[in-house]
Amino acid sequence: MSALRRQWLWPIVLAAATVFGLLAALIGEGGVWRALSWGALAVPLVTIAVGLARMRRGPLAAAEASSVRPR
Repeated sequence: MSALRRQWLWPIVLAAATVFGLLAALIGEGGVWRALSWGALAVPLVTIAVGLARMRRGPLAAAEASSVRPR
């Protein structure tokens, strides 16, 4: 995978989920569309929450978590 594609993959996925969620909320007629819109719009918020949680732990905790070796 090229560096450009790897760099832009997740921002594009998050943008697509947001657009889908907004369109589902605007065009959908209740029922399953409401649940799909809530789920799609929650994906970027969950991503932000996970990123903030990782940032608050600090770089040392992130490095330790990635270097955990099974015994």
